[in-house]
Amino acid sequence: MNMSRKNLTYIAVGIVVLGAVAYFFMGRTPEIDTITTDSAVPTSEAQSTFLLLAAQLDPISFSPKVLNDPRFLQLQDIHTLIVPEASGRTDPFAPLGGAAAQP
Repeated sequence: MNMSRKNLTYIAVGIVVLGAVAYFFMGRTPEIDTITTDSAVPTSEAQSTFLLLAAQLDPISFSPKVLNDPRFLQLQDIHTLIVPEASGRTDPFAPLGGAAAQP
């Protein structure tokens, strides 16, 4: 079987592209996590202030009793019906007369 020069070129380019893709996805090292932990010492006054304020925040809580409240149960869905409209021209770039322009 005699392969043409064009086919060999396509095969060589394909192998190079596949190699580049494999290197890009598999050859990279994982990035280092830069998030600080509680054991890290603050490096600036702003960071110290932020950590102090963040420690004062209370955890968020949600009571499911709200769902049984009569005011919640009286809420109504007031959706608006969307009326379908007619579509526009089949070719918006065609001349307004409807005749196609000849090149």
